[in-house]
Amino acid sequence: MSSIQELISYAYEHAEGFKVVMEVQELTPDRITTVEDLVKIPVLKKDRLPDLQQENLPFAGLSTRSTAEMARVFMSPGPIYDPQTHEDDFWRFSEALEAAGFNENDIVQNTFSYHLSPAGFMFDSALRKLGATVIPAGTGNRELQLQVMKDIKVTGYVGTPSFFTILLDTAVEKGWVKGGELALSKAFFTAEMTPVALRQRCEELGIQVFEGYGTADCGCIAFEDKEGPGLKITSSAIVQICDPVSGELVDDGEGEVVVTLFDKSYPLIRFGTGDLSKWVEGYEGERIVGVLGRVSDGVKVKGMFVREKQLAAVLANEGYTSFQALVSSRENQDQLEITVESATELNQDLVSKLQDVIRVSPIVKRVNIGELSKREKLLVDERVRP
Repeated sequence: MSSIQELISYAYEHAEGFKVVMEVQELTPDRITTVEDLVKIPVLKKDRLPDLQQENLPFAGLSTRSTAEMARVFMSPGPIYDPQTHEDDFWRFSEALEAAGFNENDIVQNTFSYHLSPAGFMFDSALRKLGATVIPAGTGNRELQLQVMKDIKVTGYVGTPSFFTILLDTAVEKGWVKGGELALSKAFFTAEMTPVALRQRCEELGIQVFEGYGTADCGCIAFEDKEGPGLKITSSAIVQICDPVSGELVDDGEGEVVVTLFDKSYPLIRFGTGDLSKWVEGYEGERIVGVLGRVSDGVKVKGMFVREKQLAAVLANEGYTSFQALVSSRENQDQLEITVESATELNQDLVSKLQDVIRVSPIVKRVNIGELSKREKLLVDERVRP
């Protein structure tokens, strides 16, 4: 798409769900001709997407293509159905990876999941666009991951910083060092905060670290390029910082990250990610400081968003009505602990049933009925934020 007006007109004519949004606001495409005009369109909150999709499966009428025309369809926690409409770097992360120095000479271990969640394919397609060789390693299996890393002389890592820490620790236990058994020279992290200690550790090993920010819905939003502070906004989308309630633009201070995609097949317009950020002072409209928190009750744990209502639904189905969930960090690893009130022992398959929904393995504990203190929130994030 070459202009805002073209994007809005195309979405209005071909995406039923977007047309309804415009009509409710009594808007027509001719009234949205510039980036500044986008504020007239209400923010589509990510937390509303699961309900909207259930009302109009699978994409809430926001796609201009049928399901049969998609290359792939994913299901992210929520649940949210995410389409991939073409094979070539659909999520536009090649820009970020190129800034991080990935190229056709690299052999890259992609440790994001290729199962239901789009993250694996998200980075696979971006790396292939740059000509890199990809090891579709997926999650877990640290011993096998390290074996592959050593045998094939992997030069790059893509995944979460927490899993990279596990791999580094295991390599140290084996006595493996960079330049000997391991050939790693670069790592690209996303989905979690990157601890300062891990950056320093990588620098000592000669491994360059870069960080990116994106979502399953929007793909690449911002990334580290080491040419300025914070994260550089992608050139392939419109990113705004908005008041979480009014949707008005925020020039100074925190606000919700709102994204508009120039994509004919899935034209997400004024999509509220639910993430809080702010502009880097002096770089307004160009760089954000990173993710500062969440607007809603969603909390990111090991790269996956966990929500109160998800936990409540699973536990209620198993007969448990009172619980508290606590997210903490132990040795730079996210940990989700769920305490459940019950007069009897908990169901043996409760952990697996929770994991099936939230994609994170929790620690589940039982207390007697009445022992839980009543907090305002059922899901509490106690991790220290930078």
